[in-house]
Amino acid sequence: MHKESAGKSKVKVLHLATIDLGGAYKAAVRISESMQKCGVDSEILIRTKVHDDTQAMEIFKNPIQKFGSKAKNVINLTLSKKDIISDYLGTDVSAHPMVRDADVLVLHWVNSFLSYRSVEKLLATGKTVIWVMHDMWTFTGGCHYDGYCGGYAHDCGNCPHMESRKENDLSRRNFVRKTRAIKSGKMIFVGPSQWSVDCAGKSRITEGQRIVRILNPVNRDVFYRRDNIPMLKKKYGIPADRKIILFGATQADNNKIKGMQYLDEALCGLSEREYAVVIFGNQGGVRLTNDKLEVRCLGPVKQEDELAEIYSCADVFAAPSLQEAFGYTVSEALSCRVPVAAFAVGGIKDQVRHLDNGYLAPAKDARELLAGIRWCTDADNQIRIRQAALPDNDYMTIGSAYEALWNNA
Repeated sequence: MHKESAGKSKVKVLHLATIDLGGAYKAAVRISESMQKCGVDSEILIRTKVHDDTQAMEIFKNPIQKFGSKAKNVINLTLSKKDIISDYLGTDVSAHPMVRDADVLVLHWVNSFLSYRSVEKLLATGKTVIWVMHDMWTFTGGCHYDGYCGGYAHDCGNCPHMESRKENDLSRRNFVRKTRAIKSGKMIFVGPSQWSVDCAGKSRITEGQRIVRILNPVNRDVFYRRDNIPMLKKKYGIPADRKIILFGATQADNNKIKGMQYLDEALCGLSEREYAVVIFGNQGGVRLTNDKLEVRCLGPVKQEDELAEIYSCADVFAAPSLQEAFGYTVSEALSCRVPVAAFAVGGIKDQVRHLDNGYLAPAKDARELLAGIRWCTDADNQIRIRQAALPDNDYMTIGSAYEALWNNA
């Protein structure tokens, strides 16, 4: 690839994602915006559009095409088993006008959109293809997070997610098919953390391919600390007389990988006279073992400026995830100058610096997580934390890093 010698890049980039929902789509949008910030012509093409105001283009133009896609998805789910996802059927997008017109293709979360064969056809176009690994699915036999089983380093099989005792089970067959598809051409893999890069480096699926670390970007024009905290606490019904512990997850109460059970245990060590808890993202209420603590559940927060206001009301953001490729809530909280108490896992370690802008506890150690919450909410530490350097993932930095990928491809 080459750039115009003066002025903006002429490179056209197309991002591919399944649906305009979830953290992976959020990352796709922000990566695209970071490229646009650097003058790159960047667009997004998705299978399913849920929101009318989504900037992405929807690939299907008529009800018959949409029905066909849903039918393929149903078949894929039927072929899947428990947490092991198979994408045998998908959409061939290689001849789509937006794909033909692009110089660079960036894959994001494409489950139930692109099949293994679809990926092969994209590689056959000869275009620069980048795959951003928002979780572990890209280099495993089908799980999005392996729960530290490590099977992907040995071609999967005997999969604990399926309670399988067969070497040639679905996870192994997925692994072999995915390896064949990706080795049909050259691809650049991007991990949003050193952990995801290191994990991908152990898998035969990505063997021989270029794997690089680029943090996911955060828009600092939106996520910054607000000053009118008393007014904002009144706006969102957040207690004004206690230290606020903020936690955010789409399924806080039943997604074990988000670690709510360890946060719940840690909160048992806090006084209801000193602390209160605010939770966003969860659809319903959350019950704590320490039922004396006041809990304010805000539900899903769709507007990013409102989310930044909520972060600004917090004294600490708790991130007890057990596996995390990046951790966007961590990045957003830090950008709003809120310290983070978290387990030292995955992409969180790329953002939180222990006893500087937050506290890193050993995974599953609720007692140390409690110590981290107390350290982050200490008045003297709060003053110092707000002066700490932010992670290097603003839009211009990340957009420039992606430009370097295809310029050096």
